Amino acid sequence: MYKGEIVDAHMHLWDLDHGDYPWLKERSPLIEVLVGDYKKIRENFLIDDYIKMVKPHHVTKSIHVEANANPKKALHETMWVQKQADTYGFPHGIVIQTDLASNDLEEELKDHLQYPNVRGARQILFREEDSDKPNLLQEFRWQKGLKLLAQYELHFELALFAHQLADATKVVREYSDVRFVLEHLGWPLDLSKEGVEMWKNRLALLAAEPNVHFKISGIGSVCKTSDQKTIEPYILTAIELFGVDRCFFGSDFPPGSLFCTYPGLLDSLKRIFSQFDEKTQTKLFYQNAKDFYQI
Repeated sequence: MYKGEIVDAHMHLWDLDHGDYPWLKERSPLIEVLVGDYKKIRENFLIDDYIKMVKPHHVTKSIHVEANANPKKALHETMWVQKQADTYGFPHGIVIQTDLASNDLEEELKDHLQYPNVRGARQILFREEDSDKPNLLQEFRWQKGLKLLAQYELHFELALFAHQLADATKVVREYSDVRFVLEHLGWPLDLSKEGVEMWKNRLALLAAEPNVHFKISGIGSVCKTSDQKTIEPYILTAIELFGVDRCFFGSDFPPGSLFCTYPGLLDSLKRIFSQFDEKTQTKLFYQNAKDFYQI
């Protein structure tokens, strides 16, 4: 099995004593609907904890993805994560939190870009089908923010549910000068035979757009396990649709720890990837993420 270097392209850190994370300080019913009781991760997860966890597994680089802090504290989170990187050498890239519809978006991006590890942006878009929340993917004002990301050479990470993939595909196609990456398998909520088929069909349309990559992340949260036989069909479908040059690994720990261990997740993925040649395995575990995030 694969023994080379690994880039973990999706990890989180939080310091609840100094950061402001409402969903971690208090229970969130919405999050509990998705992942159940998450009390286990409602405690500090610091860079020492992360390095200790990944050190035995040859993870040599990582990407910190914003951890859903209070939006007013988004810049504080970026500043704090950069400080960890400067002190400990991890993480190597930062995906910031932003509101693409903000009237002050350009100034906010400039503030974040003071910190050299910033590579991209995320705004969580999860929206239930019957929700009365605004559908940001359909709002032109929100879409306009993507132009600024391209101007500042930042990519956008798509965190959404499978039923939102059609809207996402329209946006990705319209803003072809923006680089996108789909997180957490495009999160199919319906894992019935029919639900998975819908996920495949919508994922295929998105994959047809060359400016979007696929992050093999959130496996535990989506599948509620890292069992090889359970997760393999989803992983291989994505690789078939996006190709081996546009897929890469991200653990999504510590949320992923609710359903699996770090070594257990890596073991399953290594067994799945072992059907590919060594060069391809290196792409999936290391080179593609290294190139995408320029780290």
